[in-house]
Amino acid sequence: MNIINDIASSSTSRSNSNLSGGNLDQAAFLRLMTAQLKMQDPFKPLDNNQMVGQMAQFSTLAGIEEMNGTLRNLSDSGRIGDASSWLGRHVLLPGNMAVPGDSGQYAGEFTLTEIASNLSIDFLNASGEIVQAIELGKQEPGPIAFEWDALDGNGKPLDLGPLKIRVNGGAISGLSSWTTVDAVQSPADAAHARLITPRGEFTVSDAIRLS
Repeated sequence: MNIINDIASSSTSRSNSNLSGGNLDQAAFLRLMTAQLKMQDPFKPLDNNQMVGQMAQFSTLAGIEEMNGTLRNLSDSGRIGDASSWLGRHVLLPGNMAVPGDSGQYAGEFTLTEIASNLSIDFLNASGEIVQAIELGKQEPGPIAFEWDALDGNGKPLDLGPLKIRVNGGAISGLSSWTTVDAVQSPADAAHARLITPRGEFTVSDAIRLS
């Protein structure tokens, strides 16, 4: 009966398991080895080569787990490092709200899923009033980008704040708008870094495109 080898083989088959939390760790390995030495048949003692092989197998398992942990840490660090490089850049985020860009413009995109004969876009304020309407006319299915400069008669940006986008006259999907990344929030779990924008907080995975 080879207790250590049986357990080590079982641990090897579970490649995604940790060596803690119910699996064989170093302390458990030493306890099992001690028990095996005590319970061995004095007339048939354990082979030295067999014991060395068991120890080598455990060391390999521990090394693999340590390497996997290091790779996970590097992956998480890379995510947060990439997100940090987005500071000050423009990012396309999903949703029907838009905020003014650097020059006061409102811009975004959507996908028209079927032909439209009279497509239009409305920009609405917090009271639901239309502050600007853009006529796009007949459009074929596909991606459509839109932009409104939001300037007054003197060429100065209007102070309108966040506006709701409403598309009329066609079936659409993927409505989104451009905004700026003001900050990156870095929680303990780097994989869940959040982008702080004038439109609110978003996860890194929410970003559709950068410019």
